[in-house]
Amino acid sequence: MGLLKKIKTAVTITREEGIYVTWYKFKAKFGIGLAGENAAYFVDDEKRYQSWMKKNETDLNIINEEGVPYKPLISVVVPVYNVSTKMLKECIMSVVNQTYNNWELCLADDASTMPEVRRCLKSFENNPKIKIKYRDKNGHISRSTNSAIEMATGEYVAFMDCDDVLAVNALYEVVKLLNKDKNLDFIYSDEDKLSEDGKHRHQPHFKPDWSPDTMMSLMYTCHLGVYRKKIGDEIGWLRTGFEGAQDYDFTLRFTEKTKSIGHIPKILYHWRERKESTAINPEAKGYIVEAAKKAKTEALERRGYEAELEWVSNIYQFRVNYKAVGNPKVSIVIPSKDNFEVYKRCIDTLTGKTLYKNYEIITVDNGSSDTNRQKYEKYIKEKGQKYIYMPMEFNFSKMCNIGVENSDGELILLLNDDMEIISGEWMERMVGHALLPYIGAVGAKLLYPNSTLIQHTGVFSFDSGPSHALCRYDDNTIFNFCRNKIEYNYSAVTAACLMVTRKKYLEAGGLDESFAVAYNDVKFCFDLLDKGYYNVVRADAVLYHHESLSRGSDVLDKAKYERLVNEHRRLYTAYPDLQGKDPFYNPNLTMRRGDCTVEGEVEVTDLACKAGFEAKDFAMFDNVIDESVKFSIDDIVVTNRHIIIGGWCVVENSKHNNRDKTMLYLVGKEKVYCYDTEKLYRENMNELTGVEGKINLSNFRVYINSFAIPNGEYKIFLKKSGKMCDTGRVVEKMGEI
Repeated sequence: MGLLKKIKTAVTITREEGIYVTWYKFKAKFGIGLAGENAAYFVDDEKRYQSWMKKNETDLNIINEEGVPYKPLISVVVPVYNVSTKMLKECIMSVVNQTYNNWELCLADDASTMPEVRRCLKSFENNPKIKIKYRDKNGHISRSTNSAIEMATGEYVAFMDCDDVLAVNALYEVVKLLNKDKNLDFIYSDEDKLSEDGKHRHQPHFKPDWSPDTMMSLMYTCHLGVYRKKIGDEIGWLRTGFEGAQDYDFTLRFTEKTKSIGHIPKILYHWRERKESTAINPEAKGYIVEAAKKAKTEALERRGYEAELEWVSNIYQFRVNYKAVGNPKVSIVIPSKDNFEVYKRCIDTLTGKTLYKNYEIITVDNGSSDTNRQKYEKYIKEKGQKYIYMPMEFNFSKMCNIGVENSDGELILLLNDDMEIISGEWMERMVGHALLPYIGAVGAKLLYPNSTLIQHTGVFSFDSGPSHALCRYDDNTIFNFCRNKIEYNYSAVTAACLMVTRKKYLEAGGLDESFAVAYNDVKFCFDLLDKGYYNVVRADAVLYHHESLSRGSDVLDKAKYERLVNEHRRLYTAYPDLQGKDPFYNPNLTMRRGDCTVEGEVEVTDLACKAGFEAKDFAMFDNVIDESVKFSIDDIVVTNRHIIIGGWCVVENSKHNNRDKTMLYLVGKEKVYCYDTEKLYRENMNELTGVEGKINLSNFRVYINSFAIPNGEYKIFLKKSGKMCDTGRVVEKMGEI
């Protein structure tokens, strides 16, 4: 976008939404404290990482020799070409200074034209652990790396670039993991970016454990990568013709030969940012796009999968769209009761917009009224679909299982009756992926209706329990290495829209009917993981989910809360290793939110919380009714770690709705707790609120540390622009889940 066009855009935003939104979007665009259009996402994220480093990198030089009796030789291979002496020395010395000693460094100079490169390399020729080859002819990175590998004698080979830096404990951590499992063939670690001058570390990439679909989406393992040399020798190392994505091509081929893959959730590699490097700009080396496409194309051919690659321009990646080979029949199971109008919208949009046509619909009704039953029967008969009327107490799992028993499709699609189909290709994209032999459940990306707010794009398993990834964040933002824009593996997906083959559904035992309401889909997905399958979300299968934005939470009702607690406990009794240890997340990322930011000490809620004040001050909350204050409490979520409250608040006839923050008060029996909230951007607030003016920054969210307030019932009050209101809503903290 040219400068003039940018100026015009800024003027338009200012005119239509106000200067505060313009500044908000400017900060989002350039990463000044924000990301995308979600204030919470990058608030102090840089500070969080600095805090994380201080907390987690205090003893990197301490090693336990007795804990690593197995000490394999690791060959660090480095292709060298026209790099500054400073960067090359820092690279080499980061290997020399490793706390683990059984290494060798193999450097291959690819006929550099800068004289200082050879001078620098020669200064290390007397080190017996360093091998150097000076190539006569420039052959580019694949040939140069292979030249370095030819000198390697280690059991494992570690890839490194000539301007990057290893953490001092990198090889020790690799060997420590190998001492736990000597059968590992491929090990990768987390990494971060290093400024060109080498003084500033930032943008950490905290990665999931091995995730095959994430890997087909993008080269997420990247640095540090350590590979068993025997397998590399068997498949041939780096291939020419893949320069720019040579490591990606190699890793795709390597992981076809082994499933013994380990991940170290520690920052062991610092990727240098240079102007010409993809570390700072994915467009810096345009040829990598075609090389990555070629690597994916050949991987699909080798694996025998029929698929198309689709360019996703805003993330510089090719999406893999697997074909629905054989046009298999899909059995769509929809539980529904006394919800006919909502159900009808679901079916009308499904039958009217879905391009994939080989499906049947089985509706399971657990006891609608006679009037509604007649509506269902008449409508479903017209559609030529199946209707099962079976009055019973609500049990989502049992209703789904009954639907499956009365179906005959090769694939099962569990679908809520409050879904709305908004595009044509969603089902066939899910079908193609569900047919892959290693895939368990396939989920979709669900948005709140008529918005770009995410309701679901996968489920994380936090220490407090299952949590929707990126819930209520704007899908226009690109989150955490494209997590909401391309296919990622997850521990679980929601049964609001879940597809799986019939064979795998039955193999996993169907939905566990002892989980009548909550966590049944999570338990099912965990069962699939236990069988060795991977669950995935198709980020390009997008539907609206008409789950009410203001429906409240089960934890506000004591009976529902007790049921939720019971099912939560049973879930993690069955799968204790998955509580707070999600293999498709990362332990260094926050479990206070689902936004995939770093878990650092700098948190909005920690800074925002004011000390509770005494009951004598309660008079300010008596009979607080100000009709000029319009509000909605959209979300209340309570766990043993935090309370999350979100919504919007505007003051009629005020010019400062975008400027002023909303204050939130929790009023208990003995104390009041006051919180400063985060501003969130949302389009079309005038339509939502019925209030005129520039108010698109009037949404808020607050994260409250549950440990900081005692158990009890709290009334929720809001204050904005000096005006206070009683929301009429109550949140109850009732102890640990």
